[in-house]
Amino acid sequence: MSLVTKGATILKLLFLILVILPAPSKSFLVSPPPVRRGFAISSSLREGEHARLRDESAGLREEITGVESFDKAWAKAWNDKERIRCPFWRRRAVDALEAALVVGRFVLARHKSLNLSPAAETGEKKPMSSAAEALEVIRNDFLERRYYVTGRLSKAIYSNDCFFDAPDPDMPVRGLRKYVDATSHLFEPKSSSIDLLSIETVDDSAVLARWRLEATLMLPWRPSVKAYTGVTLYELNEEGLVSRHTELWSITAADAFISTLFPNWYEEQQHTRCW
Repeated sequence: MSLVTKGATILKLLFLILVILPAPSKSFLVSPPPVRRGFAISSSLREGEHARLRDESAGLREEITGVESFDKAWAKAWNDKERIRCPFWRRRAVDALEAALVVGRFVLARHKSLNLSPAAETGEKKPMSSAAEALEVIRNDFLERRYYVTGRLSKAIYSNDCFFDAPDPDMPVRGLRKYVDATSHLFEPKSSSIDLLSIETVDDSAVLARWRLEATLMLPWRPSVKAYTGVTLYELNEEGLVSRHTELWSITAADAFISTLFPNWYEEQQHTRCW
């Protein structure tokens, strides 16, 4: 069973249970159990996304994740929540759907490398006349757009079939649209930072940037990725567009993963290694 199929099945089972559940007792409503802080959905998601999610689910006028089977299952569950008679459980259903959407977007975006469809068009292109010209655009993407944590890079200077590679297990990815989709749903922009340490031209067709990243993953419990540094090589093709975007990190992908799951233990290990 595929990951998407499992997600759709879980949503259906969840709502079958919620529809038949009785209302909780008054004592439960008066003194509800404490909510685990680590798994609370952010207030911004609760306050700002309800109207947009309602519009998205109404006939799927907009793509929710871009994966049709997941989008349809999620939209059906969102519409079916009205069948839940008890207001308490209806509210819990909304919370569960919000969490499912955040996790779904994150997981599906992280597996763009498995999609072998042709590279999608990403708008009009603006070929660079030199690496120096590309450097200025890339510098602006770091400083103004913060593209590493927002996904908002200047698509006009990248080829549609640009090759992206990094130590990340979900790399490499071929296709600008796939990379942008993955990056835009990976980090929480407000609590993440990307600092450009230096940037220079390597030759007439390449730019090298050094950076520092400290980020929060866009998951319901908002796990943090410990700060690390890296370098990115941008290579221009004969048409003057970036055709390769290759990263190296100061930590391994395993270290990044462990620091997310066990931040305190990871810090202790790093401190021990330093001594």
